[in-house]
Amino acid sequence: MATVRAALAVVLLLTALLLPAWDAEACTAIVKAGEGWRLEVDGQPYVAKGVTFSGTGGPANFDKDCEQLKALGVNTLRTWGTGEETAALLNAAHKHGLRVLVGLWLRPSRAGMENDDAFDYVRDAKGREAQFQATLAQVRRFKGHPAVLAWGLGNEVILNSPDGPSKVAYARFLEKVVRAVKKADPGHPVLSVDAWTLGIPLWEKYVPSLDAYGLNVYGRGIHALADAVKQAGGHKPWFITEFGAQGEWEVPKDARGLPVEPGDTEKYDVIVDGWRNALAPHVQAGRCLGLFVFNYSAALDHGGLWLGMLAGTSTRPAWHAVREAYTGVKPTPALPMPVHLEVRGVEKEWADVAFDVTSATPLDVSFAYTFRGAATRAERDRVTVLESRKGTTPGTWRVRLPVVTGAIKLYGLAKDGAGNLVAATTSVAVPVAP
Repeated sequence: MATVRAALAVVLLLTALLLPAWDAEACTAIVKAGEGWRLEVDGQPYVAKGVTFSGTGGPANFDKDCEQLKALGVNTLRTWGTGEETAALLNAAHKHGLRVLVGLWLRPSRAGMENDDAFDYVRDAKGREAQFQATLAQVRRFKGHPAVLAWGLGNEVILNSPDGPSKVAYARFLEKVVRAVKKADPGHPVLSVDAWTLGIPLWEKYVPSLDAYGLNVYGRGIHALADAVKQAGGHKPWFITEFGAQGEWEVPKDARGLPVEPGDTEKYDVIVDGWRNALAPHVQAGRCLGLFVFNYSAALDHGGLWLGMLAGTSTRPAWHAVREAYTGVKPTPALPMPVHLEVRGVEKEWADVAFDVTSATPLDVSFAYTFRGAATRAERDRVTVLESRKGTTPGTWRVRLPVVTGAIKLYGLAKDGAGNLVAATTSVAVPVAP
């Protein structure tokens, strides 16, 4: 018997050594504080200084990703869903003292979002049950991990639902999911994510169990958000779950019908101003519980160049803006500043381009394009480098145009020796091929 007890003791000791240290769950709560609220982790006040997270190359890079983000002053990541990489991300986040707003994906109900999905929340009872069970399975799987800050249900499903019965059916289903998630895991708050304040009237009427709102907001309109929440009937605290410069969907179009992208200086300034000026009073008052800047990803595509912190291996202005917003540290030396990009003429397949960039150091200049009129989403988002050569005068280039039909979005790209990439954009009508 003594031998059995000794053997059992060895097994228990080995088990304790092999089990990860994060078996002790961290408890998150949103508590009332005066006229506002306070987010707490294990009883201590917590404000989410976050970014949305796609990563730079999967689990192999998560440790480096989290280390870099920690150095920028980031303390929280947001994902849109769970998968095979989630455990590795939570582990890397925990190692570096970061927490994660874990996304629980719910299918959109109108084609045009991810994978052009279009789920019918009114009629597809079997599909609703499948989503319900899959969501709870992910909550049960990850709820004990101390890197979990909260659960974020869905992403802009109300925005991407037809008006009327479809929105109501989704909202009623969402309440069922929220209640089940809170029962399965009472230790973490639950929020749902949608665009601007569109979800608030439906959440207030049909989803009373939510702990907070997740609001995706872009551009300088963030200064008007708190009033918009009040006008929409909001009575709960909120997170800004996506934020950055004005997006393609809301900017004016140029003479060729292409959206006019904000300049890199505006992209930088809107992030710093959004956190330090627009949101600061509402963080202090306990209305806003945190911010997630979009997006930490290495994607060198249309969205990556417009809103990303990285483009391939290069850092974009948003990278440095996140650091200044959260830590006050400005880039040193100053980033190159695109001043002007102009197509001065087109002859056959060649364009004469002027590209002016202010920089204290030498730059590697290149040009690329996207064709927003392409047939598929992948083609529309693809950034393709163009052949170019220096022109006859300083600051000018000859750029070979692609063989497409219609207007293209032209990028002037300038990279300094520190790996910072700045961009300017314009459009050009490609001549019809003979």
